[in-house]
Amino acid sequence: MDDPVPDPPVPAFDADGMMIPPWVKYPSIPRASIGWRMGEGEEYWDNFRVWWGTQQVAVQTVMQATYPEPTGWSGFYERV
Repeated sequence: MDDPVPDPPVPAFDADGMMIPPWVKYPSIPRASIGWRMGEGEEYWDNFRVWWGTQQVAVQTVMQATYPEPTGWSGFYERV
């Protein structure tokens, strides 16, 4: 069944070449949702994890300042 109110399309990367964090890309999927373990959410989460792991600390620092962890996502950057 299609979601009656789908998330608006969000690009994977912002204008500065930083990958959009999962909560921005898919705002309707809560952090602990199974949506991150199957389908588009799982693929995006995996891609983000790989991208994050290839970034230098300076980029990670800018990323954390640009996209701070919202309520419910505390500790995300440490665990990625």
